[in-house]
Amino acid sequence: MSRLPDPHEAQQLCRLRQLRVQRARDSCKQAQAAVAPAQAAVQRRQQQIAEGRQAIDAWGRAVVHELAPQLPRWSTLIVAQRDRLAERLERDEYGLIDDERQLEQAQEQLQQARAALTRALAQEDAVRGLLAQARREVGAARERRAEVELEDQGPARVPG
Repeated sequence: MSRLPDPHEAQQLCRLRQLRVQRARDSCKQAQAAVAPAQAAVQRRQQQIAEGRQAIDAWGRAVVHELAPQLPRWSTLIVAQRDRLAERLERDEYGLIDDERQLEQAQEQLQQARAALTRALAQEDAVRGLLAQARREVGAARERRAEVELEDQGPARVPG
């Protein structure tokens, strides 16, 4: 049978576990706060990509319809504009990959923080159980001592 700690020691251990739980909760809040901006960055980048694709499509339609008569004269500028739009789209797509990677890292850190919180809560619960058990043991020991003292006194004597 294992020896139970003193209730005072168990109380101190319980307080330490409470502090660890609080620290784990704070870590979860920080990790959650990091996920939101990363999600917003991914959404912004996706919007930029959609706008870039629309710009390329619009430029292609303009070249075929409105700019067709001037195509021989401005062909160099038209190609340069198309290349510029395509390059911007490509940069946005690479940026999206980076943004998604940052979002995944933030989500992974959040999962790790939540797992740490779960472990801290389980440890705190175990220590609370240990504290309750130690207090019960101290109470039972007091009861046994009181019973032994009563037995040692023997039967009560009636004067007279």
